[in-house]
Amino acid sequence: MKVDLNPFIESLRAPTGAPGGGAASAVSASLGCALYQMVAGVTLSLPRFTEGRGRLADIKAQATHLCDQFQVLSAKDTEAYLAVEAAMKMPRSTPEEKTARRNAMQEAFRSATAVPLEVVEAVVAALSLLPDLLKYGNPNAITDVAVGTLLLEAARKGASMNAEINLGSIKDQEFVKKSGDKLSAAAATAESLLPALREAAKATGITY
Repeated sequence: MKVDLNPFIESLRAPTGAPGGGAASAVSASLGCALYQMVAGVTLSLPRFTEGRGRLADIKAQATHLCDQFQVLSAKDTEAYLAVEAAMKMPRSTPEEKTARRNAMQEAFRSATAVPLEVVEAVVAALSLLPDLLKYGNPNAITDVAVGTLLLEAARKGASMNAEINLGSIKDQEFVKKSGDKLSAAAATAESLLPALREAAKATGITY
């Protein structure tokens, strides 16, 4: 299932727990990928850009796939949070009920961590398109590339925060460590891809 933006906005502004920041982060990433698609497509539509056309077509295809994936992940994030809420509401009058509730909450928190981790990893995949998009894309679209990247970075940071807050409720320390390592690695990789954009932006007189 994909996110329909108008109903999504109505749901986001409602006084409920979900959708929330995690779902919004995934939508932000979808918008960032849409801008990457647009820049690649605009460049391909202009015959004067002869270099790297095969790579631009590949970037457009990958950005399209990721754009769709982020919309699905937005819906999954909402479902994962609702599962946490459902687990919290389970009865706990007897020792058996308490155990069942505790186990359900742990499973729900793991799922609620796994989805933003998927968002983070997909954002890194999207940002990996940046160097070649800058290299072969229409330089007049630099602000579109920059805005797309800002949206992707906002998504990564937002999803990371949602993963981190859920990790605090998980007792499986191996899962916690592996997840934390993934977040750290993603942050380092993402940051390593940004200097090229900063230089390209600076060369055109804008500040990233």
